[in-house]
Amino acid sequence: MESGLLKLFINRLEDLGAKTYICHSIEDLLQHVNDLIKEVKTQILITGSETEYMKQLIERLRENNQDIRVIRVDSTTPIYDAELSIGFPELALANTGTVIYRASSGIEEASIYFPEIHASIISKNKILYDVEDLEDYVDDFLRRGESLYFITGPSSTADIEGEIVKGVHGPRRFYVFIINGESA
Repeated sequence: MESGLLKLFINRLEDLGAKTYICHSIEDLLQHVNDLIKEVKTQILITGSETEYMKQLIERLRENNQDIRVIRVDSTTPIYDAELSIGFPELALANTGTVIYRASSGIEEASIYFPEIHASIISKNKILYDVEDLEDYVDDFLRRGESLYFITGPSSTADIEGEIVKGVHGPRRFYVFIINGESA
């Protein structure tokens, strides 16, 4: 079932226009992230749940002299010119290709939606099947006064004539790196 869930998640994401990568180690993840950030000329935003992979990624990016800004609940500096955000979501939904972030502040939310490119890094063991599987998690987030933000593929919308427009309400390009192993 687990490999079926992972396959469904990847298929849904790719149907939506997201690019997915399965990473088997921190080195594998770093190689993919380095390929992604080669074209980025502005500060890179990092947000989401603090995990061991997040700590290692931040450390490695700083070693490589990347201009990064870690977004925390108490962050107050506005987000206005970042091209790329990298996030560590709480959960994902395979059936819809959705990643789910928690946020306690508007700056956290903005760091996900404003950059042109967003990359989510999530462990395969955080992928649930569908929204019904969220019930146990949602109560905990809401009791703590946190919001949940759902991202399902790159941003797109259609006008009255049905013309698709990309990047209106979120990132134009969306990447998901799935950690195949311990928790991301």
